[in-house]
Amino acid sequence: MTAPRPVTTDSHGAAPRVLIAAILHETNTFNHVPTRLDDFEGRYLCLDAPAIRERLGGTATEIGGFLQAASERGWHTELALAAAAGPSGPLDAGDWDTLKSRLLTAAARQPVDGVLLALHGAMVTQDDRDPEGTLLHALRQTLPPGTPVVVTLDMHANVSPRMVAHADAFFAYETYPHIDHAERAQDAAAALARLLALPPGRRATRRALLRPPMLDAADHGRTDPPGPMNQLVAQSRALRDDPAVLASALTIGFPWADVPEAGPAVVVTVLDDGGSDPAQLGLPLARAMWQTRDQTQLDFTTPEAAMTLARQGRPGDAPLVLADFADNPAGGAYGDSTNLLRAMIAADLDNAAFATLADPMAVQAAIRAGEGAMLGCALGGRQTPALTPPLPVSARIERLHDGRFRCRGPVLRGVQVDMGPTALLRIGGIRVIVSTRALAVTDVNLFHALGLDPARLTTIALKSRNHHRAAFGPLARQIVLVDAGGIATMQLATIAYANLPRPIWPLDPDVNDQDIRIQEFTTHDQPAQQ
Repeated sequence: MTAPRPVTTDSHGAAPRVLIAAILHETNTFNHVPTRLDDFEGRYLCLDAPAIRERLGGTATEIGGFLQAASERGWHTELALAAAAGPSGPLDAGDWDTLKSRLLTAAARQPVDGVLLALHGAMVTQDDRDPEGTLLHALRQTLPPGTPVVVTLDMHANVSPRMVAHADAFFAYETYPHIDHAERAQDAAAALARLLALPPGRRATRRALLRPPMLDAADHGRTDPPGPMNQLVAQSRALRDDPAVLASALTIGFPWADVPEAGPAVVVTVLDDGGSDPAQLGLPLARAMWQTRDQTQLDFTTPEAAMTLARQGRPGDAPLVLADFADNPAGGAYGDSTNLLRAMIAADLDNAAFATLADPMAVQAAIRAGEGAMLGCALGGRQTPALTPPLPVSARIERLHDGRFRCRGPVLRGVQVDMGPTALLRIGGIRVIVSTRALAVTDVNLFHALGLDPARLTTIALKSRNHHRAAFGPLARQIVLVDAGGIATMQLATIAYANLPRPIWPLDPDVNDQDIRIQEFTTHDQPAQQ
């Protein structure tokens, strides 16, 4: 049994008051559908302290980790808001202002000693390509001088200089599938406790941001199954053995955001005591990240090749899992491509399932027809019909559902997901889960909610890339990544970028690790190029 942590006090012996908040959205700038505040309801949108505690207390989220850490340390907490949406198009400017204002109002309401803030790191709004940098700048201006701000990030953040300039320390997820939200929140709380224990005049930090000239690295950061990211994470964690190092974070970047900061980054924070140099500590990590470019998988199985594997399945086999990753909502794609489903139908698969297809019009048609009825419609393909055309089907409506289920985990364990009204359709031997909201499938409870046992299926197609492995890997006989077309393709050279710094790998041939960009900051510095 782990011993309880001692109650943490500030340098004056009083229990600190800590502001806690989360605003998470990963933005695919090639998605033309704006994200609205209502879209956060699909994961969570809690705008007051009771709702935050009820919805997220005890869950495997950053807020769950922050709350546990605060309780263990005896901190007083000011809970501002907790908002997380699935990846999608740029956030509506007015709705972003609503979220940002709520946090800044909470920060100004009464003095706080420190801040724990969960951000994604790859958000884009309709009028700001770096809203998280803007938010941290505004937060720094709102707080009393010297107030420590510690931030958690997604592994797939696009870290900007403005972000690093206005926060004291960063902790990024170290697993992909992401199953360590709460653990990284605990790390962030430990770093904040360390800063709060110092006299106010000694809380300054020095930070280095190092960015190799690349769009992707370390097989997009996967750690399960193990890959190059596992070694990078171990190297990063080893830095924290140095007493001067407060934090180190590795991010792989989010390549479906056309912003100057897209791509991997290393962020190292040290105490500003004149000792360690964060840039020199981070440089070996940045160079090691550059060396993983040949271990980044950019070519994937075609639907036709996947069907050859699927037809080899026999009754009683563990399921073959096909990851329809190019239309993966976790990459901000629309989740309405039927290209892989079309191949499955043509292959006449039996005892198969496809989850999920986002098509609110089809769901409403199914609701009007009712359970047991036959439904004829053009399914999916509404957002990019030239790339992912609609599929005419005749399907039996097996079940209608409200679309709510609680995640078993390990990804987002305990979080209730709401994918909106949902229909389970049957097309021959294939069951298709059609939802109102786009959903990257990470949890087996989605299937159980619709009355399906995923372990008994022969073939399962999922809108996902890697997050599904945590829950579906133990069930699968094999997992195959399939590029059936979509705006989250890994064929990066086919994407029409306009705002990336060039040259950059893999788009340009003449680039090397001598082009690693290094920027350094102290607690209140503005960005400065080195």
